[in-house]
Amino acid sequence: MSLVSLPQELVDMIFAEGLQVSDLGKVRLLSKDHNARFGGHFWDRTQVFKTVRVRLLPENIDKLIAAVEGSEVLPYLQHATISAGQVWYSRSRRDEKLDPEVVPLLAKAFSIMTSLKTIDVEVNNGTNAIGFWKPTIDAIIAAGTKNIKTINGPIAAIQMSKFKSLATAKLLKDYKTTFCNLKTLKIQTSVQIENPTATTHFWSIIGAMGAKLEDLTVKNSRVCFRDDPAPSKGSSYQSKDFSLPELKRLKLVDVAITPGDLKALLGNSDGIESISIAECRMPNEKDHWFEVLRYLRSERFPQLSSLYLAMSASYNEVSYELPKLSVKGDWTTEHCSVTLPSGKRDNYVWKKNLWSELGKHKTADKFWSSVTDKKWKSKQATRWKRRRLINDGWKLEMRQFGDPDYIDDDDPWFREVNDRYQGKLDLIDAEVDD
Repeated sequence: MSLVSLPQELVDMIFAEGLQVSDLGKVRLLSKDHNARFGGHFWDRTQVFKTVRVRLLPENIDKLIAAVEGSEVLPYLQHATISAGQVWYSRSRRDEKLDPEVVPLLAKAFSIMTSLKTIDVEVNNGTNAIGFWKPTIDAIIAAGTKNIKTINGPIAAIQMSKFKSLATAKLLKDYKTTFCNLKTLKIQTSVQIENPTATTHFWSIIGAMGAKLEDLTVKNSRVCFRDDPAPSKGSSYQSKDFSLPELKRLKLVDVAITPGDLKALLGNSDGIESISIAECRMPNEKDHWFEVLRYLRSERFPQLSSLYLAMSASYNEVSYELPKLSVKGDWTTEHCSVTLPSGKRDNYVWKKNLWSELGKHKTADKFWSSVTDKKWKSKQATRWKRRRLINDGWKLEMRQFGDPDYIDDDDPWFREVNDRYQGKLDLIDAEVDD
């Protein structure tokens, strides 16, 4: 009786009794009938071996090495997750150092797993995300592997100031050599108050890793909403030779950026497909975003099929509000959705031909006035931003005396500050719309 004709119960028993992954592959190659019947068993088995998870502790990495070294599952291992583990959350808060054996052991593991393509650095909270990012990157470099195509950084954001020590001339050269095939990079950063030099170091690292980069996501968070950063020199945070020639998809959130930076990010690639930018800090919002839009039009970007710009980020400027622009499809012909706040919760929404509007208007004020039907400077449009500025001022003043959640509500000082800021909010809420 042929193996193909056996009842499923017998097939399951045979495959459960010690058949290796390589044996399943040989069975599939016997004939088309065998492949049709047993291909599912092969893929079910190999899927189990595609991902490994390891904590940055010597004993955990030793176990991983022992499990995979010489194993037939090595060709299927493509995804590694570097996990902090609960014990490391408390360690990170005390800034304890990782065991010095971690990097060489992890490098050995990476050198064994030659089919590895994706690495996730999984740190969901704590203040020492760099303590997991750096040893992982160091181990990849030490392993000499050039197969990594995707790196997903920790959700617990890396402090921007920490990138300075990672941007030495030697390391930048190592990044270029090691990550020459990197296609996707997602990283989360944080700042208290923007340090232009630190931001420049960060972008130098992205540039060094980005020769083949197609998909870049940078999400930033900042403690101070009143931070209005600007480059320390010239008009860019990036070096003159910064280039991502293969870039297709760009996503930036709350990143300090200039028109020059965006031109460098986008201008050397012919294949830009998607641009998503939200709440990024421009030194001069209305003029600089208009400059960026005019640049997009001048370069056309024929492959661009998804454009999303949420341009309002600077809360100190309350005389106007910039809209969100969203286009799906050919942005030279499709109508753009233009969304502008109206009061605290509502929105104005228009449909505009962005390409045509940019062609008609040569100045920023005329362009923004046209795409928002002259609403961008109205009381309704700026109300949310003005309320946000007052709320941020309240938080900053409260923090001078401790956490607002733990201040006694009956304290006379607390009531005075609270009443003063609430009075400002009440004046805004009592406004008559334009």
